[in-house]
Amino acid sequence: MGGVDFLSSLVKMVSALAVVLGIMIAAMYFLKKFIKGAGTGVDDGKFIKIISTRYIGPKCSIMLMDVLSNIIVVGLANNQITMLTTISDPQALEHLKNFQREKQGPASVFDNLASYRSKLMLSSRTRKGSSENA
Repeated sequence: MGGVDFLSSLVKMVSALAVVLGIMIAAMYFLKKFIKGAGTGVDDGKFIKIISTRYIGPKCSIMLMDVLSNIIVVGLANNQITMLTTISDPQALEHLKNFQREKQGPASVFDNLASYRSKLMLSSRTRKGSSENA
């Protein structure tokens, strides 16, 4: 008798935990969608890219930015942003492009997972197609 009560209690507890976790995951998903939708606008990182940042001191830094394919050097101090210069020298731009290619390291874990998922989906589609043709 005691084993049956324990099993039913365990099933109830696990199902309640699954429901709570499901609600939390759904809430996080919709919260991310809501925050992304109410974000900074149309840009989504396509037009303005921060290439490099060098911290000089407390609350002081220099930032190298790519704004619509123009390289701009900006100084940041306390509550002030100052454009220092723009880089238009072809040699410096080529050096920067080479540096960016070298800097791009291995893909992140999420990129790898997305790649594996797309490969898995593609292989499952090809298997379905070959089994239907056979």
